[in-house]
Amino acid sequence: MGQELEYEFQCFLEDMEHGETFGRYFEEYTYEDDFSHNQIDEFMGKLEGKIRQWLHENKPGKYLVTSGWCVWVMTEEEAHKRNMWNLDGLLVE
Repeated sequence: MGQELEYEFQCFLEDMEHGETFGRYFEEYTYEDDFSHNQIDEFMGKLEGKIRQWLHENKPGKYLVTSGWCVWVMTEEEAHKRNMWNLDGLLVE
């Protein structure tokens, strides 16, 4: 699953290069035929960590990251458009 992880991270980097304000990565349903949910959760966590590190180093205070059935990356404005108001701990400083 290392290849898939790197592919998803590259998609994130491309989105950042293009100034995207909302993105979904490592969507569970894309991988559940080939990997267990435990594997998917593990790699989602790794991807979230890589994204958080990159944002911390390159765009601190501009994006938040959260996960569920995928890893979401968005600006505070995008979060508010989606009725997300309690952003404690989600914003990458």
